Amino acid sequence: MPRRPRPPCSIPGCPELTARGGRCAAHQREADKDRASRGGAVYTTRWQRIRKAYLYANPWCVLCGREANVADHFPLSRRELIARGESNPDAPKHLRPLCTSCHNRETAQRQPGGWAAEARSRREASERPPF
Repeated sequence: MPRRPRPPCSIPGCPELTARGGRCAAHQREADKDRASRGGAVYTTRWQRIRKAYLYANPWCVLCGREANVADHFPLSRRELIARGESNPDAPKHLRPLCTSCHNRETAQRQPGGWAAEARSRREASERPPF
């Protein structure tokens, strides 16, 4: 029975073939190295333990009072804390408990990119003087 041909690497211009699709080994190593240089994978086993312990100690959303299931970095994001050289960006002093709906709303309003940032930039453009 004939086999299915191996798909090419998903990086444009790369001629390498892969076993199941996605990136070739060289591009996968590059992506892993880049991810590590930006602070590593956020959702490690260590983070899951920290999150679980924090939500056990702080079970209610600080914004609406419902059951919290997200440990949100606040007022600075984890990426900003790492950029500032914070030794432990996952310390409880950098977290707040939120429910999923409050977290999604806050993220949409405050994080760069997304619909809220676009609306904010349009609003700010209209407030600027014409010169």
